[in-house]
Amino acid sequence: MTETTREWLKQQSDEAYRSFQHKLLPGVENYMGVRLPILKSKAKQLAKQDWKTEFAQEDLTFEEVMLRGMTIGALNLPMEQTVPLVKAFVPCIDNWAVCDSFCASLRQVRKHKAEFLPTIKEFAASKREFEARFATVMLLCYYKEPQDLPQSLALYAQITQADYYAQMGLAWGYSVFAATDFEMTLQAMEQAALSVETWNKALQKMRESRRISPQQKEIAAQKKRSKKEEQP
Repeated sequence: MTETTREWLKQQSDEAYRSFQHKLLPGVENYMGVRLPILKSKAKQLAKQDWKTEFAQEDLTFEEVMLRGMTIGALNLPMEQTVPLVKAFVPCIDNWAVCDSFCASLRQVRKHKAEFLPTIKEFAASKREFEARFATVMLLCYYKEPQDLPQSLALYAQITQADYYAQMGLAWGYSVFAATDFEMTLQAMEQAALSVETWNKALQKMRESRRISPQQKEIAAQKKRSKKEEQP
């Protein structure tokens, strides 16, 4: 982002919110404490201005990276122009907050699922933690309808990146998919080579979901695994 935008962000900083962020983002230190609604509003503004000049500059803080991602999501561009911007941005993601906020901003994917799916497949095969998480979150956000579920579950089975946030993305996604088709999702989980931690976290998130019936939550509780049941 430009120095002008960086200075504007500094003026929006909130020390109390920065302290709150410190608890949520372990390992991330370069944030100023700017609240998300402010970033979303600024992203919409930049998307209508000279965003290319902003994107030509280096991002030095958490907020600048977040703002770049949100601006991409706010741009009114054809999908063939959006995809290269997405592909250039995803490797810059180094924490779950930027990943998940970026995915949530890409609402145009809802109308272009087929066009965007190859990009998701590309990142699903990545060996980098947050590139793999990007794939998991995009699928749970935009490919959770009944007609999309078999494809999404098949892609989840192909995600082998073993780091924490990629695996927790899988767990989150399985809990979302279970609300669409509980039995199909459990069957897919049984066939996938999930760690006990990921398996149990997915079941936990199902039990916490408001979209899962009490009977299904009971089934999920009964399927919890112990460490000694870890698949080889």
